[in-house]
Amino acid sequence: MVTLTVLIALLVGRWLLDRDIVRGIDLLNAAEFQEIHNRVEAVTGSQSAFLKAVEAHADLDEPLYFFQIRKTGGEIVFRSPNLKKASFAPNPPHIRHCTVSIQHLGMVRVSQFTEGPYDVQIGASLGNPEHLFRAYSQVALILLGMALVLSLFFGYWLSRLALDPIRRIQQTASRITADNLNERIPVGEGKDEVADLAQLLNQMFDRLEYSFGRLWRFSADASHELKTPLSLIRLQSEKLLLHSNLSTNQQEAVQQQMESIDRLHSVIEKLLFISKSEFGAILLNLRQQNTQELINAFAEDAHVLCEDAGVRFEVIENEEVTATFDTALLRQTLLNLLNNALNVLNSGGVITLSSSREPNRWILDMEDTGPGLPEDKLQEVFEPFYRLERDGECRNGAGSGLGLAICRSILDLHHGKIHAENRVSATGLKVTLELPL
Repeated sequence: MVTLTVLIALLVGRWLLDRDIVRGIDLLNAAEFQEIHNRVEAVTGSQSAFLKAVEAHADLDEPLYFFQIRKTGGEIVFRSPNLKKASFAPNPPHIRHCTVSIQHLGMVRVSQFTEGPYDVQIGASLGNPEHLFRAYSQVALILLGMALVLSLFFGYWLSRLALDPIRRIQQTASRITADNLNERIPVGEGKDEVADLAQLLNQMFDRLEYSFGRLWRFSADASHELKTPLSLIRLQSEKLLLHSNLSTNQQEAVQQQMESIDRLHSVIEKLLFISKSEFGAILLNLRQQNTQELINAFAEDAHVLCEDAGVRFEVIENEEVTATFDTALLRQTLLNLLNNALNVLNSGGVITLSSSREPNRWILDMEDTGPGLPEDKLQEVFEPFYRLERDGECRNGAGSGLGLAICRSILDLHHGKIHAENRVSATGLKVTLELPL
């Protein structure tokens, strides 16, 4: 737009300059005729005396003007020597000034005046103005190039400066998730539309933070409040078994009730853990330690659990890595993954665990020889209460669907990642844990 504006201004300037130069030449031609008129008035006599007076004047101004005199009938009676063989045609009727092109002379501005029985034509070459216009055009092109380059540079810089608040809003909004709803978009001192937009978004984040906080507090409070009545119900059930003369069927019913209470208690504990982790209320016991000790201690328990289920457990790699983590929580994560694998494996299945180091990361891979998962379910399994069904029944009928959600919460607390994928070489599932060193 700047370059187009400069171009229009230069074209208008070129037009105005051309008009003013031509108008100035017309005025000079008229002034030249006035001088001739004054000479003619001073001369009285025949036609020859008149022509001599004009010729004398033409000799003086020959470098600047062309002169031609013709009778009213059209006969040329005088032509200045600088015209050589060229001549001026009569001007169109009622037009005193016109521009003509004459061979060997170029463009000439011709003015025609009447003096008695003669038409006096005075011409001025437009060669010098043409040189001026060519120089003007060259300067105009240079100015256009400078305007284009400078407008692109400053336009880019100004657009970046003007859009910087929008960019900051975009960057901050992309960082805000359910885990850091307390972050806000910086609002500048200006009172423009961008500042109003930032304030509006901050108000929306305030409402979201409040709503999420109420949800988390409700989940935590509900889980906490349910623990006490469940404990009392279990205590009463134990008293019934110890001090009452119950029939065999009644004892079995009480036992089933106690098992249901235990499952409810487990679900509540897991819900309470997830709520606390999302709300940032869990304090980690982080220590820098050797990962081999954790893997060896876990492997001992894993062997016992797998032998009882008829499954083989192997540690195929246990590289020595020094990392910072909470031993209890990471052990809980591995146990959850092991239990999930045991729930889908038949007797004779295999579970493997590998621990290795990559640049700035500690990698844990647990694989099983089970049926694996559909590709579109590999991420959904980490959502709370998600249990994959097959043939109308849960593959883990006794599970709560919270184990992998807890694993993800623990990895989030460690600023790590967890993801699942099907094995490539054979059937089965591979779950990978990534923790920063």
